[in-house]
Amino acid sequence: MIRVGVIGAGYIGMVHLDQLARLGVKIVKVVDNNPELAKRAAAKYGIEHWSTKADDIVNDPSIDVVHNCTPNKFHFDINKRSMENGKQVLSEKPLAMTAEEAEELWNVSVKHNTVTGVDFCYRYYPVVQEAAARIARGELGDVRMVFGTWFQDWLSMETDYSWRLERAENGMSNVTADLGSHWFDLVQFLTGRKVTDVMGDLATLIPIRKKPKKQVLAFEHLEAADSVDVECSLEEYSAVHFRLDGTVPGSFTTCQLCNGRKSEPLFEIYGKECSYAWNHKDPTRLWIGHRFKPNEELIENASIMHPEAAKFAVLPAGHPLGYYDAVMHLFKDFYDAIEAGEGADQGSRRPTFFTGYEEMKILAAIIESNDKRRWESVK
Repeated sequence: MIRVGVIGAGYIGMVHLDQLARLGVKIVKVVDNNPELAKRAAAKYGIEHWSTKADDIVNDPSIDVVHNCTPNKFHFDINKRSMENGKQVLSEKPLAMTAEEAEELWNVSVKHNTVTGVDFCYRYYPVVQEAAARIARGELGDVRMVFGTWFQDWLSMETDYSWRLERAENGMSNVTADLGSHWFDLVQFLTGRKVTDVMGDLATLIPIRKKPKKQVLAFEHLEAADSVDVECSLEEYSAVHFRLDGTVPGSFTTCQLCNGRKSEPLFEIYGKECSYAWNHKDPTRLWIGHRFKPNEELIENASIMHPEAAKFAVLPAGHPLGYYDAVMHLFKDFYDAIEAGEGADQGSRRPTFFTGYEEMKILAAIIESNDKRRWESVK
């Protein structure tokens, strides 16, 4: 049986643990630098061993797979040393702090023929997979333009705080790295085209925030009491014009200060023959737009979907799947690849460290574009 260690037991760590439990994977150890979080996770999932040191998993020869659910600044070191110790690795996104780090992680995975994964889970909604299958079959026709947004409100107040706002913890970007990496993974997966050029406009809308003196988990809101004022220079707003394969125009806007918007990724893809649109707030529906006949709405239904998408619609029509299910299907693809001895796969339909490296190159170009106030090519 594959033996798994999970590093990080905050919000996303618990998501990983939930889906691993659904898959029946053997979790042998959980780690978090907050002992209360590690102890709680171990008790909830019946995990025998817990600790506060990542090395207790990274250096444990009995552990086959590492799930890296730590803040961004730890991704590179944990991912690299885990692969060098012969482990398969599934990492949270973004893959690293810089494109150079991400490239090295990809190269290490190739050197050790490591099965890798990055948690770009939104591509695993069944109707998103259906849209990708239809585009690949030419049903959309030539892609003419792409549009998208992703709005949240969890950082809309001065008293809202997250480690993602700290440059030392998160790297050179907040929302573009966090939500933008997910969205650009979606658009490249859907269209089969690569982002080649970008023009970014990033803005910090609340430059001074009140940082609580206690640890804050993702999406946790605390009042201003017992806090200190800190300067935040990373962006909570990002707008990006881009080109796919040098010719197809697109635009994407994201912001975490949009009161009333909880988490709403949206894409619209316009082609020669028809259009596709999807919004996370109604994730079982794919809108299909036409010019000379009535528009359509495909509701998640395995019996009428293409086989490569239908396999993810595991419940009868009318029984909607959601975020947890998307994460679970990504994990299942990852563990199926391990069982199949897939190794370091660059061209897989599932997200690997090569995918994470591509996303980091896009992010680097967006940041450079914003700094220089001009279009930049993705290197």
